[in-house]
Order: sequence, then structure tokens, then C-alpha cells
Amino acid sequence: MKIIEKYAFVLFLLIMVKTYGQKPLDKSFVKKVEKTAIAFKVKEPLASDPVSVDAKLVWNGNKTQAAVIVKAKLLDGWHIYAYVPNTQPYIQYKMVLEVPKSVIPLEDWIKPNSYPYEDNIFIYKGELEFIRYFSVENIEKDFVIKAGLFYQTCNIKQCLQPNTKTIELKFK
Repeated sequence: MKIIEKYAFVLFLLIMVKTYGQKPLDKSFVKKVEKTAIAFKVKEPLASDPVSVDAKLVWNGNKTQAAVIVKAKLLDGWHIYAYVPNTQPYIQYKMVLEVPKSVIPLEDWIKPNSYPYEDNIFIYKGELEFIRYFSVENIEKDFVIKAGLFYQTCNIKQCLQPNTKTIELKFK
């Protein structure tokens, strides 16, 4: 039993070093990301396409940390599913994120508040903002992050086919 405890402790330490060994987020960088997110506008959705999605990449001053902002705007009366129990047929949203190996997540996505719907389902509606912070070890020549949203959108009358919208964010 002692050997298992010893290995569990070593594994715990390795995870802690990998996850928390990164430099903490600089408060001024967080404020910069928040300001950028507020100013960042997503185009209006259309009746033929009730969800518009866009993304933006924000860097700290010395390019060692970055934030990805994904914003979505849903047409009035439409929603996407924030949480769906296994007993329900609807499709829950998922964040789409492809990053180079040198980009390491510092935390999980910061998500908007969801609304209770029915049968233990939660939905998103209106304007949505998702933010995720990263540590960047080195910037590769063709640095590209792909970010977006996979979702099923519905209104009171119908549900549309699931859709994925992604944006390529390039180093500038």
C-alpha cells in the first residue's frame, strides 16, 4: 500500500508542476483581455443562420501568454445547449480548439452563465463570451490557433442540424 501511495504522490506532484508551474496570469493582461472582449463585436446573425461566431487572439506584452476569446451571438428566440443530460436527444455545445504544442492551457474556459430550460437542460441565448488563457513557450513561424464552437441551435418550432464554426487566429 505504501508503494501505491508513494507513486500517487509523485504523480500528483508532476501534475501540479505541469499545471501550476506556469507563471500566474498578470492582472494587467487580464484587464487587457477583458477590455478587448468588451470592444470585440460579432456580426449580427441572420434568419438563415441564427448563430454568428468570431474569435480573437490577445497577447501579453512579452508574448509569453495569450488569451483566446470566442464570441457568439444568437438571433432572438434561438438557443444552443449548454448542458444536456444523457436522457435527452439534444446536442450539447463543445468548444473547438486546436493549438500548437508550445501553447499550454493555464486554466479551463471561462464560460457565460447558462439558463435553466426544461428536463434538467441548460441553454445559452443572446450574446456569449468564452475566454481561455495560455502560456506560450515559443512562437513558431506559422503560428496558428483554430478556435470556435460546435453546437445545435433550436427555437420553439425547430432544431437545425449541428454546426461547427471555427476561426483561424494567426500570430501578428
